[in-house]
This record gives sequence, structure tokens and C-alpha cells, in this order.
Amino acid sequence: MQWARNDITRVLSLGIFVGALSFIVMGYLYDKYGGRRVISAALIMVGISVFLLSRVNSIFGLILIYGILGSFASSGASFVTIHSLLAKWFYRRRGLAMSLSAAGGSIGPLLFAPFCAFLIEAFDWRTAFLFIGGMVLFIGAPLSALLLRDDPLGQIPDSERDETGIQDKDKGKAQVEMEGPLFTSRWKQALSTSPFWQLSAAYLVCGITTNIISVHFVPFAEDQGVPKITAATIFGIMMGLNSVGVISAGVLSQKFSQHRVLGFTYALRGIAYLALLTIGGTTGMWAFALIAGMSWIATASVTSSLVADIYGVRNLGTLNGMSNMVHQIGGAVSVLVAGELQAVTGSYEIPFAIAGATLLFASIAAFSVKEKKYSYRYSRVPVAAVSS
Repeated sequence: MQWARNDITRVLSLGIFVGALSFIVMGYLYDKYGGRRVISAALIMVGISVFLLSRVNSIFGLILIYGILGSFASSGASFVTIHSLLAKWFYRRRGLAMSLSAAGGSIGPLLFAPFCAFLIEAFDWRTAFLFIGGMVLFIGAPLSALLLRDDPLGQIPDSERDETGIQDKDKGKAQVEMEGPLFTSRWKQALSTSPFWQLSAAYLVCGITTNIISVHFVPFAEDQGVPKITAATIFGIMMGLNSVGVISAGVLSQKFSQHRVLGFTYALRGIAYLALLTIGGTTGMWAFALIAGMSWIATASVTSSLVADIYGVRNLGTLNGMSNMVHQIGGAVSVLVAGELQAVTGSYEIPFAIAGATLLFASIAAFSVKEKKYSYRYSRVPVAAVSS
């Protein structure tokens, strides 16, 4: 289309920002209508928007279809709704369950990043959008509508039952009326507590450091003379390694404090950025992929698990929506700034260096969460005491 790279970047940044705002909406809708309806409807909207992208002929069309419609819809099939749904089904191994689901977000790019690059090279980008849109609309959405279940009461395996007021299938009443000290009856209650802001601050950095790479990694590689398919393959392998990293984080979260696992994960990503900028070239990109691949999506599952453990599941959709909104605002700003700085300087080194430096603050914020004081796993109080 002969559009400037920074023009496309502005639309991508807008899409991330729209997605940030829609996280709150989707979180609220999840709390009101449940995950099955919200996720299925969102996937239908995503599939339609990807289909429509194949017909785009102007920047305005890209703004409307990708920047607004598609970005809004994708929030409904994100960690906000998926992790909130899983939190109702899993208690003792909640972190592991969320990590296993997040691994899907790693396997997808491993398969589809090089596959999409192949479709574009073999056919064209319009055909690629048609094909991917069809997979979302005719495979993803129907599976979601058929298989997802919102209400696990009476169906939770005994190995997952915990002393958190889970309903007993036969007796119809709570087994043990115990909750964490910060469990919320209204989502606004979380805003006056420190763990929510510590986790959100760290997640802001997560958004900065993942979105900037997701959008600019291949252009960064092309600027260094690396072929598009090679760059897409490196990125895909990095995301594939996430399946190892995120599951490892889930296993570790069952043995160690989750805030420590989260802080270490952010620190590991910081090392990956350092390798990318100091080694440089294809070698630096591979080093970045191998190190960052162990930390990319792991932060999402551990963060969601911590929010559920500290605040309970009554308002989890809204709270996850708010934390993910912060995540995406950071991403929108980083994508936009990186595109503008590249247009001015002809290099991504400055924005990548700034993004990498923020990971130090994310790691500190995660380590500072007082999990043993606030998580229901360590500190439980009677429901009556909470409500009073």
C-alpha cells in the first residue's frame, strides 16, 4: 500500500489502546454474563474483523477494522476472561492451570508466525487474512461455544477443593466459610490496597516490553538485513519457548511464593533485552529469543493467579480487566514511541533500551508484594469477619 512504517505503527498503537479500554468492558461483561457467552461472541467478532482486513484499501479502513473493531473484540478472548474462568475451576493448582492455558498463547505464534509469513510470501497478505479469519470464525468460535462451562459448582474435582467457601454439590452450602483478608465484595475495594497497584505497575512494564517487540521485532530485524521469514521464525520459536517458560512458572508457583516467581521472570526478561542490544545482529536476536522465550507469557498467568488468590473470584473479571488495561496502555505508548523514534533516528536501539530498563522496576514491584500477608493461601479469615 506504500504506507510509511510509522503510519502503520500509529494504527497498531491505537488498536492496543482501544483494547486496553475494552478490557474493562469485557471484564464487566464477564462478571455479569459469564465467560462462555463473552468469549464465544468475541471470537465471532474477531473472525469477522480479520476477514474484513483482507479488503482494506486505506488507512481509514485499517483504523476502523483493526484499530477499533478487531482490537475491541480480541479483549473478550484474552487472559482477562480466560483466566477469570479458570480461577473458578481451580484452587490448589490455580497458577499451574492458568499457565497451561497461557501456553496456548505460545504455541499459537510458534505455528502461525512463520505460517502467516509463508502465506504472505506464497500468495498475498489478503489471502492470509482470509485464511486466518476463517480459522477463528469456523474453528475457534464453535469450539468455545460448545466446550466452555461457566459454573463449576458441584463439578470441581476433590483434588481441587479448598477451604474458600466452595459449594458442596449435595448439601448446597459452603463447606468451610473462609476467605482471604482482602477478598472483595465490590471491585472498588481493591483500589485502596497496595498489592493491586504493585501488580498493576509491574504489568504496565510487561505491556511495554512485550508489545514493542511483538510489533517491531520483524521490522527491527529487516533493518539489520535479516530476511522477513527468518525474523518471523525466530519470533515464532521465541513464542514457542514460552510454552516451556509459562508451564515452568506454573510448576514453580506451586512450590514457591508466586510473587518471587513473578519478580524473577521480569528480571530474566531484562537479561534478554540486554543480550539483544549488546550482542546485536542475528546472534543477538537468537539470544533474545532463547532467554525471553522463558519469560514472555509467564507473567500473565502468575499475575492473574495472584489477583485471584488475593482478591477472590467475585469481581475477578473486572479486576483482571483493569490490570490488563494498564498492561495495554503501556503497550500502546511503547509501540507508538518506538515507531516515532525509529522514524527520526532510523534505529530501534533507543526505544528498546528504554523498554529493557523498565524491567528493573517491574521486578522490584513484583518482589515487594506481601503475598504471605494477603493471599488466602497463607492467611484466611472467617467470612463474617470480612463482611463486617
